[in-house]
Amino acid sequence: MRAPRTIKTITTTAGAVLMAFLALLSTSTHTVGRGETLSAIASRHGTSVRALQAANGISNPNRILVGDRLVIPAAAPPATMSYTVRSGDTLGRIASRHGTSISSLVSLNGIGNANLIRVGQRLTVPGSGSGGSGGTSTPRSSGVTPTRTGATHHVVRAGETISGIASRHGIPQAQLIAANGLTGGVVYTGQRLSLLPSGENAAPGAGPTSYTVRSGDTLSSIAQRHGTTVRAIADANDIDDPTSVVIGSRLSIPGSGGGSSALRCPVQGRVTFMNDWGFPRSGGRFHEGNDLFAPRGTPFVAVVSGTVVQTTGRIGGRQVKLAGDDGVSYYGTHLDGFGASGRVNAGDVIGYVGTTGNAAGGTPHVHFEVHPGGGAAVNPYPRIRAVC
Repeated sequence: MRAPRTIKTITTTAGAVLMAFLALLSTSTHTVGRGETLSAIASRHGTSVRALQAANGISNPNRILVGDRLVIPAAAPPATMSYTVRSGDTLGRIASRHGTSISSLVSLNGIGNANLIRVGQRLTVPGSGSGGSGGTSTPRSSGVTPTRTGATHHVVRAGETISGIASRHGIPQAQLIAANGLTGGVVYTGQRLSLLPSGENAAPGAGPTSYTVRSGDTLSSIAQRHGTTVRAIADANDIDDPTSVVIGSRLSIPGSGGGSSALRCPVQGRVTFMNDWGFPRSGGRFHEGNDLFAPRGTPFVAVVSGTVVQTTGRIGGRQVKLAGDDGVSYYGTHLDGFGASGRVNAGDVIGYVGTTGNAAGGTPHVHFEVHPGGGAAVNPYPRIRAVC
């Protein structure tokens, strides 16, 4: 009776070894480096945080140690479709339209130069179906994708990327970029990002809308029709060539309530600023505006017509609130002095750049906030960038 058991044991062991060998063929490993996160590792290897957890028995995705050797599970090949490059297309626009990344398109199509694609070229893009009908695809809807995690914000950790953060929360990169006015593909450690478009908290008519390009449309005519600017639309849709739009493409139109075309640049003269929305502040706070730096005493003006109220506080120092006629509230803080109050017109001086409040001793600037409908603050950077 021993022989059958021995044969069975040998057969079972051989089968287990074979299965393990096959499993090794379909996986790779990764040694955790300093500053890396599970999200960043998943993004780099084209897999998911959940798959990494399952493959490595990780219960807490926020706790991995430098030097840990992780098994990287083989990713199932994504469903793809065919897309034919049209006049005015760039890889950035195609990636945004299909909810993918430039690097994915480059990898899928063996593209040597991401800046060089030609009209008529057929690309493989992530999607469903073969896209064999005419070799074109239906533009992706610009509707809001709820987060898979249920979160509405994300604080950036060391090593994280836009693609990794979007993947972790199950939202398109284009949504994360648009919700935070991100430029240059850069995020900063400690920065708090909105995962849903700011329009979710805006007053009716103030949030972004969508528009499908029709025959004869230009970005200029679309901008004029929606009360915004060509630059604002180009930024919101990652359009490199604003002289070319594709019939049938679906554009995200920045909100007209307090939209950029209605605004004056808040600081007149020489001004510098960056997208510092969401940066960490003392006391566990996060930056809910943008800082505009200019020489002390530079005029700070009403961006739209409305009513100004002046106040002084410990943190904001001399500050003004402009209740705009467009239904949006605008705040300017750290002012060196006040200007006009009460009823004002767009362009009237309502304060002067300074360092009051908790900005004392620092570089003169105005902290500028935008509150559609008087509600929660939204990132003012896309608006400021369009008019300053």
